[in-house]
Amino acid sequence: MSATGPALLVAAAGVGFGHAVLPDHWVPLAVLGRTRRYSLSRLARVSGLAGVAHVLVSIALGALIIAVGLPFRSAVQHIQDAIVGGVLIVTGVGFIALRRAGRGHSADHSHNADHSHNADHDHRIAHEHHHDHHGGRGLVALVVPFGAAASPDLTILPVFLAATTAGLATAAGSLIVFAAITVATIVGLTLAAARGAYRIHGEWIERWSNLLTGAVLGLIGLLILLGVI
Repeated sequence: MSATGPALLVAAAGVGFGHAVLPDHWVPLAVLGRTRRYSLSRLARVSGLAGVAHVLVSIALGALIIAVGLPFRSAVQHIQDAIVGGVLIVTGVGFIALRRAGRGHSADHSHNADHSHNADHDHRIAHEHHHDHHGGRGLVALVVPFGAAASPDLTILPVFLAATTAGLATAAGSLIVFAAITVATIVGLTLAAARGAYRIHGEWIERWSNLLTGAVLGLIGLLILLGVI
């Protein structure tokens, strides 16, 4: 490894950490874990897979940009932000609509049912949870990791290109360090945030889980679309 190798490895680690701490990579995953009651081990697997996918997409897109020319980097990143942001916004709106539909259906059912106030309340909560389970669980479990994975980090390109001039070992090492720090940061922040959220208890969490998930997805998608994160 050349004399500049250690500095380039540190730079790769800094790039990986600096991008992975952005909220679009771990906040939706933490919300997913809390609202869907994932165990920490399951959430670690989901966030780990999202982190690995994020690294692979970043490397693949970086290779494509190098192949077609660096001047296309801003255009590619703009298109990527539009796609990822748009998908998250649409999904967030869908979850909010799903919550409203569940409330309307529950209100109609309770109007026709002959139950006491407490029994009707319990039935409505159970029905909304059942509706959320079949209508939203599968979708959010796919889209949220997609949002974390499909927002690649192109800031590694300058570091990688500099590393290639220092030798194959430095170039490979920069990618390995970038990947390890990125995945570790995403998993660590996701678990830390979710563990804190697990301490929050209350019926309102269960009742408003779709609304909460939709609002977070929509906000993160809007910030991506506007280029804020």
